[in-house]
Amino acid sequence: MNYVLDASAIISGFVEKGFTVPEVIREVKDYSSEFTMESLIVSGKLDIREPSLGAVQKVEEAAKKTKDILSKADVRVIALALDLEGCVVSGDYGIQNVCGVLDIPYVSAGVEGIEEVFEWKFVCVGCGREYEEYVGECPFCGNRVVRRRKE
Repeated sequence: MNYVLDASAIISGFVEKGFTVPEVIREVKDYSSEFTMESLIVSGKLDIREPSLGAVQKVEEAAKKTKDILSKADVRVIALALDLEGCVVSGDYGIQNVCGVLDIPYVSAGVEGIEEVFEWKFVCVGCGREYEEYVGECPFCGNRVVRRRKE
C-alpha cells in the first residue's frame, strides 16, 4: 500500500513506509516530530514527491464542492494519493471528507476517523442568510458567518 502522510501522521508517530509532499515537511515543527520525520527520510521510509497539476485541480474541485477548507499542504497530500493510487494517513477531518468524495482510502492518525462524508454551507448567525463561499462577516447584517453541515 502506498501511504501518503500529512503532518498529523508524522506527529502521531506513523512509521510505515510512505510518501509526503514538501509542504508537510515545512509544517512539522516540534523537536520530537522533526526527529521522527528525519529518521524516516534518512532510513528511506519517507519519500518526498510532488503531485501532478491535474490531481491538484481535481482535489480543489472536490473541496470546493464539499466546502471543506483545506491548506495547500492538505490539497497536495490528497493529490499525491490520487497520483499514487494510495491511502492518505491523516487526523484531519476535512482531508478525510474530501478523500471520501474522491473514493481515496484513508486511515485516521491520532484521532477517530469520520463515519460519513458530508457537505458544508456557510450561514450568518444573525439573519440566517446562506453563502456559497466563506465571507467571514455578513454584508447584510454584520454578524459573523459560520460553517454548518448541510442536511
